[in-house]
Amino acid sequence: MKKIFFCLVFFILNLQAEKITVFVASSASKAMIEIKDEFLKKNTNDEIEFVFGASGKHYHLLKNGRKFDMFFSADSKYPQQIKNDGIALDNPQIYALGVVALYTLDENLLKNGLDSLSEKKIKRISIANPKVAPYGVAAMEILNNIKIYDKIKDKIILGENISQPVMHVDTAAAEVGIVAYSLVSDVNNPKGRAFLIDKKFYNPLEQSFVITKYAKTNSKKEELAKRFSEFVLCDEGKKIIKKYGFDVR
Repeated sequence: MKKIFFCLVFFILNLQAEKITVFVASSASKAMIEIKDEFLKKNTNDEIEFVFGASGKHYHLLKNGRKFDMFFSADSKYPQQIKNDGIALDNPQIYALGVVALYTLDENLLKNGLDSLSEKKIKRISIANPKVAPYGVAAMEILNNIKIYDKIKDKIILGENISQPVMHVDTAAAEVGIVAYSLVSDVNNPKGRAFLIDKKFYNPLEQSFVITKYAKTNSKKEELAKRFSEFVLCDEGKKIIKKYGFDVR
């Protein structure tokens, strides 16, 4: 009788299991993987599939019918646009505040900080494509605000998302990258060295998310999306986000 009871409980729990597909901006990929792992330890019958990449590119995919149940952007612009498009179930919420850093394998190249970027010894600088990646927009703001963009524009190589400038530096395709600190902070055991860029040089990266209308295809999926969003925003989720070098509110 006891065996029948436990089998019945197992069957019911599996009936309740659900899966959601979640877009996550590359800058938050490592932090969100750890958050997901911790969440699923307590929600063992659920499944969360992540898709990583550039926020702008995946916003357009969503708008054209790609079914993401949740959308974690590297800024507040795209989640707000999703809301304006009528695709979001609720208002955007901030889950992290992005921090920008210079990244290099040779710290001697950056003895003069940002001013080093215009020196002849640096031949290639990698940034994310500002047309699709919020950290690329931030990189352009930094270069324009310190008034060196025109001097170094021929050195710039673009990455499809913010993970690629890290890879460009790690593989010596570029000497320096302007990157998300969350990808090269100490917890990541990076190959190179990161130097934080003063936040006065770029607009705040209020990394925000929304639950989309696709989560509403059934009540279990929507409920899972809401539980996951609550976990991301709770103290445990914020602790993980901060661990990777983000600021939090």
